[in-house]
Amino acid sequence: MSTRRIKVRKSVRLAKIENQNIQQVTFSKRRNGVFKKANELVAMTGAEVGIIVCPQGSKPYSFGHPNVNEIINKYVGEKRSPSPSSPGIDDKYVQMFRKANSRELNTRLNSLQDQLDFALNMKSKLKQMNKKVESQQEWFKGPIEKMNYIEASMLKEGLEDLLLKVKNYGTEHGYGYENGKWKAE
Repeated sequence: MSTRRIKVRKSVRLAKIENQNIQQVTFSKRRNGVFKKANELVAMTGAEVGIIVCPQGSKPYSFGHPNVNEIINKYVGEKRSPSPSSPGIDDKYVQMFRKANSRELNTRLNSLQDQLDFALNMKSKLKQMNKKVESQQEWFKGPIEKMNYIEASMLKEGLEDLLLKVKNYGTEHGYGYENGKWKAE
């Protein structure tokens, strides 16, 4: 008597997978399984099937028979003949869907418009502030004789700070600075 092994399905705990690589592999396998089942459904019953799967941060995947766009247009599109089994009812739901969808899109559009207006306002304010700062920094381009005490002291501090940075840079790169001269260490 021969013993046969029977393949038993394991129960899988349904929870979000945290590991990105395992998540991607699982997504691909499950997506292919769903598309295979949809194809079998079409082959066995002749049903029109449309599936769109949109993973986070990736392109959407779709399966449709005869075509995803035809199925979407049939149930949501502009040109659609009423269903013979329930005339008028499907159109009511399509109209409700369109209204809800247009409200959501209008809300998103208004939000984006507000964000754009805010960004343009900030850009304008930043340009004004930049012009003001640039005009305040023009004092050092003129002759030293025309500077007042505050401007001259600011220039002196700036030059001393620059000299310190140059000395530190030279020291870090193997040069020493003594008595106003650079020398290799």
